[in-house]
Amino acid sequence: MLIPSRTFALTLVALGLSTAQAVTFGGLTVTPRGPQTLNLETGATELPQGGTATDNRGGIKLVASAMQLSPGTALKAQNATLTTRQGGTLRAQNMTYDLKAGTLTATGNVTYADARLKGVSANKVTLYVKTGFVAATGGVKATTPALSGTVLVFDSQTMQTLLGGPYNLKTSAGATAGKAGERLLLAFAGNRLTRSSAPDAGTLARFAPYLK
Repeated sequence: MLIPSRTFALTLVALGLSTAQAVTFGGLTVTPRGPQTLNLETGATELPQGGTATDNRGGIKLVASAMQLSPGTALKAQNATLTTRQGGTLRAQNMTYDLKAGTLTATGNVTYADARLKGVSANKVTLYVKTGFVAATGGVKATTPALSGTVLVFDSQTMQTLLGGPYNLKTSAGATAGKAGERLLLAFAGNRLTRSSAPDAGTLARFAPYLK
């Protein structure tokens, strides 16, 4: 007797691993919170109770209430919190870690914070794992420093941030605003914003790949 395709798609095979047993997946170490199952149609390993995924090479750790692992390509997570090597914390309803591209994209009630940027919210935040750049796009806001804009890109190596207009920035020194297409470079010393200025051509070129 033939099994209907819908039934087959929902057929899951238990992998039989204990709750706390870690497995290696595409360079990630994944520790499930509960049972793992294999979707026979998609080939994805599903963790309905979530767990923890660690990328030691990329320096990130992700904890989520549910996960789906596609062999060698991607990890998807729901209600997830991610911490970075540089001390950043990213929270979102949905995260997708593209293992080949080395990018992690967060959508749905996205927030980000680190030692320099506090209370960042946006429609989407992308972490470029290999370079450490973080790009927030769409309705970007932050509480510290107090700002808003269409795009915000942070370079963890140089501690510089590029804010894209139309934007607004408020500091103890006063307020600054920019029109659509204009950029403002924020420079930090330690955890303090010390300077804001128009970026030079070299700086714009360095940030350009993350302004898409």
